[in-house]
Amino acid sequence: MKFKHALQNQKGSALMEVLAAMGILLFVITGMMITISYARYKSISNYRYRIALLKAESELQIIKKKYPTLSFYQLASKEFFIQTEGNAKPIKAMITYRIENANDEQISLFAQTKILKVTVSWQEPSPLLVFGSNQNRQKELTVREDYYLNKD
Repeated sequence: MKFKHALQNQKGSALMEVLAAMGILLFVITGMMITISYARYKSISNYRYRIALLKAESELQIIKKKYPTLSFYQLASKEFFIQTEGNAKPIKAMITYRIENANDEQISLFAQTKILKVTVSWQEPSPLLVFGSNQNRQKELTVREDYYLNKD
């Protein structure tokens, strides 16, 4: 009986209870916004990485068809743009080529190895609401193709 009477005497909540509830709510909403912003940034960053990987692999396939005699010395650097969203600013990426000659005795004494490396590099913009991240980080991706030639 006394318990029921005590509940009926409360007319509202104290100012401290309201402020504490608002503080907790503010903390939760801020955490959720930072988490959503970081997840969006990582998603777009992974999308750019995937575009760069597909571009590097397609360059290797084009080179394989265009230069069947493996005379890669006419290759020059080129650039392309990574477009992530319809209204977003495109990111300029650079494709570079590197040719190396290797002689690996572990594979064969009768084969020479020619290595073609395609490197795609771009500048990754920083996220809006993530604190403590590096500004404009340089990203780089390298894809390698090995060609084995008979020694004559």
